[in-house]
Amino acid sequence: MPQRDESNTFSMETPPTTSRTVGVILAGGRSRRMGASKSEQILAGRSLLEHVVRRAEHQVDELILSSNSSSAFYKQFGLPIVPDRDHSQSGPLLGIATAMDWVIYQQARNRALPLLACFPVDVPIFPDNVVAQLKHALSTQNKQVAVACQAGQLQPLFSLWHCASAAIIKKAVGAGIFGPKPLLPELDSVVVDIPCSSAFDFTNLNTQQDMLALADKL
Repeated sequence: MPQRDESNTFSMETPPTTSRTVGVILAGGRSRRMGASKSEQILAGRSLLEHVVRRAEHQVDELILSSNSSSAFYKQFGLPIVPDRDHSQSGPLLGIATAMDWVIYQQARNRALPLLACFPVDVPIFPDNVVAQLKHALSTQNKQVAVACQAGQLQPLFSLWHCASAAIIKKAVGAGIFGPKPLLPELDSVVVDIPCSSAFDFTNLNTQQDMLALADKL
């Protein structure tokens, strides 16, 4: 079972691990419940993808986009676009696995692999230090993956992974596992309680009704 970080001692003064961090925005889903591309939905005058880019880009050393589209909408952000390695669109774990393959290939000449931080495109509001908190737990407890938790609710797509876990993830994708949550017990993982910086942090938007409900509150 994943361990929980009980220290509650995180502060911005804590020296972080020196590992380079690559962030991936997971935007490769079919958006069936939304009825249209989630990334392009407008909230408070900006697309969901723009919201996530703005909140994520300063938390990582490099930001990439997991998407199966290379339309002008996606290209305008100037991020490397990494499509799923197959056309099954079989869930976010495939996006994580493909992004990890891309990171490993890009860093082939470097001895130290970077960390991979995940951000779901359908959660546009989240704390601006979530990666720092996950990195602190990963470093101090020497784990393979750190996963965010808010108010007792696991947020597995807000997670930070050592690329050394690539083989385990690839095997899980091949076995038909769609998301990271079922995989956590097999990995050396830690759950990190993330304090909210606003009442809207970690609000998941799956439908047009979800969009309208959040828009009414902002």
